[in-house]
Amino acid sequence: MSPLKKFSFLLLVVISGATAAVAQEDDFPRPDLSWQTIETPHFLVHFHAGAERSAREIASIAEDVYGPITQLYQHEPDSKVSLVIRDHDDYSNGAAYFYDNKIELWAPALDFELRGTHSWLKDVVSHEFTHIVQIQTAMKLGRTIPAVYFQWLGYESERRTDVLYGYPNTIVSYPLSAFVVPTWFAEGVAQYNHPTMTYDYWDAHRDMILRMYMLEGKPLTWEEMAVFGKNSLGNESSYNAGFSIVSYIAETYGADKLKDISRALSALPRVTIDGAISEVLGISGQELYEGWKKAKTGQYQKVGSVVGAERTEGELIEKEGFGNFYPAFTPDGKRIAYVSNKGKDYFGLSVVCVYDLPSKTSRTLDVQARSSLSFSPDGRYLYYSKTSRKNGFWAKLFDLYRYDLANDEEERLTHGLRAWNPKLSADEKKLVFATGSDGTANIGICDADGKNFRQVTKFTQGEQAFTPEWSPDGKQIAFGYSADDNQSAAVINEDGTEFKVVVRGVDARNPVFSRDGRSVVYAAAEGGIFNIFAIDLASGTKRQLTNVLGGAFLPTVNSDGDLAYASYTSTGYKIAYSQQPKPLVLSSRLQAPDWILKKFNRVDGDVASVPTRATGSVDGIVERDSAAHRSLAAPRPYRNTFSSLTIIPIVRVDNYNPRNKGIDVIRPGFYFASSDVLDKFSLFGGAVMNRKFERDIFGILEYRGAIPILYQLGLAPALSIEAYNISRKTDVAFSIFTDREHSISTDVTYNLLEFDVSLRQKILDDGTQLKIGYSLSRYNADIGSFLVPGSGLSPGFRNLYLIGNVLSAQVTHDGIAPSVDKDINPVGRTITLRYNYEFDKYNSEGEYSIENGVLVPNYTKPSFHRMEILWNEHLALPIARHTLTLTAHRASTLGKQVDNFFDSYAGGFVGMRGYPFYALGGNDIAVIGAAYRFPLWTSINVRFLEFYFTKLYGSVFADYGDAWTGTAPSFSRWKRDAGFELRLEAFSFYQYPTRIFFSGAYGLDRFDRTFNDVAVTYGKEWRFYLGVLFDFELSTISQPLQNVPYRTR
Repeated sequence: MSPLKKFSFLLLVVISGATAAVAQEDDFPRPDLSWQTIETPHFLVHFHAGAERSAREIASIAEDVYGPITQLYQHEPDSKVSLVIRDHDDYSNGAAYFYDNKIELWAPALDFELRGTHSWLKDVVSHEFTHIVQIQTAMKLGRTIPAVYFQWLGYESERRTDVLYGYPNTIVSYPLSAFVVPTWFAEGVAQYNHPTMTYDYWDAHRDMILRMYMLEGKPLTWEEMAVFGKNSLGNESSYNAGFSIVSYIAETYGADKLKDISRALSALPRVTIDGAISEVLGISGQELYEGWKKAKTGQYQKVGSVVGAERTEGELIEKEGFGNFYPAFTPDGKRIAYVSNKGKDYFGLSVVCVYDLPSKTSRTLDVQARSSLSFSPDGRYLYYSKTSRKNGFWAKLFDLYRYDLANDEEERLTHGLRAWNPKLSADEKKLVFATGSDGTANIGICDADGKNFRQVTKFTQGEQAFTPEWSPDGKQIAFGYSADDNQSAAVINEDGTEFKVVVRGVDARNPVFSRDGRSVVYAAAEGGIFNIFAIDLASGTKRQLTNVLGGAFLPTVNSDGDLAYASYTSTGYKIAYSQQPKPLVLSSRLQAPDWILKKFNRVDGDVASVPTRATGSVDGIVERDSAAHRSLAAPRPYRNTFSSLTIIPIVRVDNYNPRNKGIDVIRPGFYFASSDVLDKFSLFGGAVMNRKFERDIFGILEYRGAIPILYQLGLAPALSIEAYNISRKTDVAFSIFTDREHSISTDVTYNLLEFDVSLRQKILDDGTQLKIGYSLSRYNADIGSFLVPGSGLSPGFRNLYLIGNVLSAQVTHDGIAPSVDKDINPVGRTITLRYNYEFDKYNSEGEYSIENGVLVPNYTKPSFHRMEILWNEHLALPIARHTLTLTAHRASTLGKQVDNFFDSYAGGFVGMRGYPFYALGGNDIAVIGAAYRFPLWTSINVRFLEFYFTKLYGSVFADYGDAWTGTAPSFSRWKRDAGFELRLEAFSFYQYPTRIFFSGAYGLDRFDRTFNDVAVTYGKEWRFYLGVLFDFELSTISQPLQNVPYRTR
């Protein structure tokens, strides 16, 4: 239970977390799901009950795109690619695990405010499979080796004579990546996928974002678009810019250059894409960027000149934030409610705001939602939907909610209904909403209290229904409808009869009835720009109500004919208001842009069998035309399918022993990892060793399936079985008396062997986790042979000085608010509470007795309870991006005094940095601290070699605390320190987060401690620390191991 073991384990956890990139935000095992597999010539399609329709369509799509994409890059995966289909959460995404030949797909269709409506499964399958093929083409060392890690562990110069070596003050773990693909290129080629395919295509939303950036002269720079780590709009802009530049390369130089650039990236010395572009295209990356920017700016200036003279937009009533959506008038028409992410970095953090038109002021409600809003006729209740994980097995599902504006109370109306975007009927009796499963979305109705659900539409083949709205008389429902690409405005009777598309041919969405019910107001991308239109349902006469340069969406009207809508600008979506807008008579209109014509006029060529849209629809049932779809094999029960073994070589510089010199401080080794494609089983381990055979070896096996009894109780904990073996060597000298006193020296090898078993389970909320475990450890010292003068050779022997048993329970809570500064400057709360019960066999002095002629260790049997808590409170200050962190750390053996071998420690890298780690040790510790953190440079955006630097923060801190055994010292005798820290956030090789932090601390108090009759002085000196990891935060008790040192005997 040494500090080296603790920090080795910490590094491994960080590395594992960084390399196992997943699309979802957390680990929520689902042992309740029953899985099957459809096998095709090139894929294994795994799906759970309830997702077979999606799985069959995905299998068909995957086989259809396999040929064109592999031919473009002249590369085929070396094994069948596993496609894992998930439909147990209301979540849309895809993730390509290119080193594992695995793709995870979430079946619910993507409905994202920054993307057009595409056939989701065709879009995501072609996108993620292109990732697999293109990135494998660019790999430097093949699929087995994703990186080589350089690690450096530096240690404090230890003054205590009873401690073998000091605690780390330098921790570096840095990957030398075996693939180098910038974000814009990876996502650009995945969206472009193939020149003759239309599974993904440039749409009006993408064009809108890039158009506004270009016309404002504020596109992402060449370096900015290469990495993620931005807000929602910034990250999506990397996608957009990448798609546009990749299209520019293909159209200017030829689509085969995408393969050539990918091949050039596989050269071992290459650490950026610039050299690959220069080699293939004959120009620098910056020259490519400037040429593309000039071409796009010229294109958009022509659009601006057409729109500009007759530009007609509403008054912006909400300018803050970049995600303002779903405006809804209050019943009296004097206020507008909307969802807004103002002050936040992501769309998902939106709250509800209400703008008062007469006073031109707004207030924020205590309602977190990102959905349609609907008021009751008396204005007291607000209806909306949001996702929650308070469902069985923590499923993330949409449900309907109602907020009482009079009493500020929220009521959940449904549980697990998977219902979103509700609207209340005028008679207050019914809610209409979208609902879906297995990749299909329908219109549903329920009572206003959430009961008596009824499905209105009967779509079953992947069709989508969006943003339903009641007619004023409650007899009809308007909604957005899509059978493949784009949306159409549709109307259906409340009883499910007379389904009719009222606007088709363009992307027409968000239909709402006028207050008299005679017209439908909607948004449509005529000419490539979304504007607000109205169509008379009787005559079909269409009227244009806005003429914007960005985009206009989500219209709502009041009884006076006033209009509110979401308006896109160069800084995101705002809320706009127009008082009784009149139909526009425009002298010039935009013609369909080239990207629309290319979409609809492409010749399919090699992918002629792939439908780009539904070929027929009868009563809402879409017929797909695909030979692969018709010839799919019957599904079979899922059999464990494991990824191939990943090997990560390590070169570790580890100078824990000052007597080690030269090559002895070099410890080569490797990590290895493999997992079942469903993540039911995973294996992670590693080993490093130097030429003295000092070793660190570990293995971790995790199981996330059903555990008997616990599963029946509705629990789904992850089971972890871990093993560790660590050894260290040193020389010892001691005196022995024969005829006289002689000085004897020999070597000692200290060994630790430990086995841990633990269960971890989310409790209370999705940010709180309980972990219970048992650890068995054996500490021994192997004493080498030595010559005793006058007696001869004394043989070596083993001293097993500790057999440790620990039962533990730990609760961790992570309440850090999501933000782009979450790592470097967190806001929120983290709490770790840990309880241990230890019952050990301990031979503190290495004493033995002779029993029946055999040496038997004289063990004592210490047993004790230990409680420990670490509380971090990160508070946002009134000055933007300035924070104050308050920390409290307390550990105690609860009044029982035990040998100092079992002490806790309060100094060093993870404690009071003004003192060495082992300077402050005892059965009890207590530390409080404060840190003021502030930005020094928030937009560095500079690349050097493979490093891309983003931001720099500084902080000053102070701590007050002490450690003791027995009676606690008075507060006046507690130790103090103060110091500074610099945090530099960066990315390496475009993909790896790189967190560099350097701190210095000064111990304000000088004090002496005595160990083995040797006095040691601490304090009144500066101490410095360096870290290069994947995160800035190091916790003293976040890992399941104690801070117990190796100690000499």
